Amino acid sequence: MNDLYGRSASIMESQQKLELFISCRGLANMDTFSKSDPFVIIYVKRNNQWSEMGRTEIIQDNLNPNFAKTFIIEYYFECQQPLKFVCNDDDGNGKFDFIGSAETTLANIAGARDQLVMLNLTNGQKKTGILVIRADQVRMINDKIIMQLSANNIPNTRFLPWHSTSPFFRLYRTRKDTNQQLLVYESEPIKSSLKPQWKRLDIQSQKLCNGDYHMPIRVEIWDYRSSGTHEHVCSTEFSVNELNGQQQAKKILFDQNKKQSGFLIFNEFKLIEKPSFMDYLQSGTQINLVAAIDFTASNQSPKNPSSLHYIDDSYHRLNQYQQALLAVGEILLNYDHDKKVPIFGFGCKPRLHNLNCTQTLHCFPLNGNPQDPEVYQLDGIMQAYNYAVRNVKFDGPTYFNPIIQESMKIAQSCKDMASSTYFVLFILTDGEIHDMKETIDSIVASSHLPLSIIIVGVGDADFNNMSILDDDDGNLHDSFGRRTQRDLVQFVPFNQFKSNPELLAKNVLQELPDQLVDYMLLVGKKPGPKNFINLGQFDIDQYSQQYGIQQQQQIMQPTQPLQSQSVPQQQFQNITPPSQYQQPPPYVQQQQGYSPQPQQFNQFPSQQPSVYPQQQSQQQQNFQPPNFQQQQQGYPPQSAAFQSKFVQGLANTNFLGQHITDAQQQQMNQQLPQFQYPPQEDNNQAGMQPQPNLYQQQKQPPPYVPNNPYGL
Repeated sequence: MNDLYGRSASIMESQQKLELFISCRGLANMDTFSKSDPFVIIYVKRNNQWSEMGRTEIIQDNLNPNFAKTFIIEYYFECQQPLKFVCNDDDGNGKFDFIGSAETTLANIAGARDQLVMLNLTNGQKKTGILVIRADQVRMINDKIIMQLSANNIPNTRFLPWHSTSPFFRLYRTRKDTNQQLLVYESEPIKSSLKPQWKRLDIQSQKLCNGDYHMPIRVEIWDYRSSGTHEHVCSTEFSVNELNGQQQAKKILFDQNKKQSGFLIFNEFKLIEKPSFMDYLQSGTQINLVAAIDFTASNQSPKNPSSLHYIDDSYHRLNQYQQALLAVGEILLNYDHDKKVPIFGFGCKPRLHNLNCTQTLHCFPLNGNPQDPEVYQLDGIMQAYNYAVRNVKFDGPTYFNPIIQESMKIAQSCKDMASSTYFVLFILTDGEIHDMKETIDSIVASSHLPLSIIIVGVGDADFNNMSILDDDDGNLHDSFGRRTQRDLVQFVPFNQFKSNPELLAKNVLQELPDQLVDYMLLVGKKPGPKNFINLGQFDIDQYSQQYGIQQQQQIMQPTQPLQSQSVPQQQFQNITPPSQYQQPPPYVQQQQGYSPQPQQFNQFPSQQPSVYPQQQSQQQQNFQPPNFQQQQQGYPPQSAAFQSKFVQGLANTNFLGQHITDAQQQQMNQQLPQFQYPPQEDNNQAGMQPQPNLYQQQKQPPPYVPNNPYGL
């Protein structure tokens, strides 16, 4: 079989990865009136420290659970690779009781007979159950399978006339060498139905059959019991090759006595041969971050030490918003070619230098420039946040829809221009949203746009309703009955990973590559040809303008727990109001014939005073707007005629939609007035009518912002 691009479908086997399947038997019961609700957390040991690798799902009321979630781990023959398994009883609201733990090594699992290990779970000296670990070699393949199942005329296992079977199904794959049945999926139960129809299942072929399309997959239908003692009803088997290409397939179900017990119907079955995430990156696709930050009153005043937005000027510890921005932003910016990020705030009344509003805004640019809300690199993100948090009045309520709508406009603009750009809207919030209906409508409408939405919940609020938005099975419906065509939302509670920035970033971003590929397949976009560069004939002068030479940035690396991270010891206590500035802003300087010394704008000064230096001479005072480093890159744009990629939709076109080359763009940039901030609307060389600006107030000089990477 060949794939979509005519390549051989030979499967790439990786002998360096193992998939772990977890089960427990005879767990100690930690609940009084019901059975335990167990889940297992896996830890790996690196540099003599345990770090969380992941956790299974929670299984209700079951002392002998078989967990459907599996874990793929790199395997090195020459290493022990210690592992720790901790089993807990979930009590809800993030609370749990410790059941027991066990330790082993990946080498022990790989070398065991049939790669199966049984370990005693212990709580101190007390044995509290048995942990069963099975390993299977991973065969790497990108294909996925979509199926939708229903059943007809299954037996009724109940005796009461007003209550019938509540069926759910399980899928098992078979290990060829041992014929072991490995649970790979368990569906939701359908209450009291002998003709159930389950929701659509989207599963990786590696997960379902490990890339073997002739492997028999066992389907078992069970009757759900709230006590956890589910009753087997009937079963059948199928293979991917057997059903692939059929419009509708029907399989006979048999009970344990081999008696016919109804039919299993495959209403939909598709094998989709997926290109990889790297295929799209190598053909020029890039990822652009769009950030949005919650400034509602529930966060409390940033001057209050208990505030989630508290700025610690004494010990320079990062708050949760700063920690999340740092952990996620530094990874996503690796895939953004120009490192420019639109950043917004919502739920407050901004008091910014050219954006001063008496009403609550639910989508406004943190840099105070409605025409161009972008900032440059991680430094710009942190500077814009630290400037805005001191110059907004917290309010409410919490609305997501305006932010999502703004991101949809950006994504739609790029899609219309056939740009190979995929957007990630990163929302940081501290509580429940108050426009759920409108938000769901916008998410469903975003299915056909190059957009993913990542939500990180900070603080201790109840985020249960966020799971409605994070619908991995594609069953989210809007108010018109339409459902999402793909998974595009990921929600992660910050407190669960706040002591481990690496694990936070992993859980936030782990679904993003698949979401990008799913979108490309949905709109029928295949990877283009790879951009091949012969390094033997690489000409620095030829490629330097396109690729640039990246300079090393002095940014913090989250090598330690986030609570203990600090920024350079600099004070930022009192910001002088704009009216007290001794030196006019750059655009006023030009009108008055003032010309700053060129060397003042070449690089960041090595040191910056902690308060506004009124004692300095006028020529020594650098008036630096927020995200001043952008202007060293010729950014922000200096004329309304040629705005940034935000207005252009990140495509290489001008305002009139005409294609322009890099050389032409460079020539136009050289003709623009230098250090004019914010852009002048009346200097419109292209003859375009200025867009109405709902945010713009009377322009005032921007406030002084100390020049260090994080604005603290």
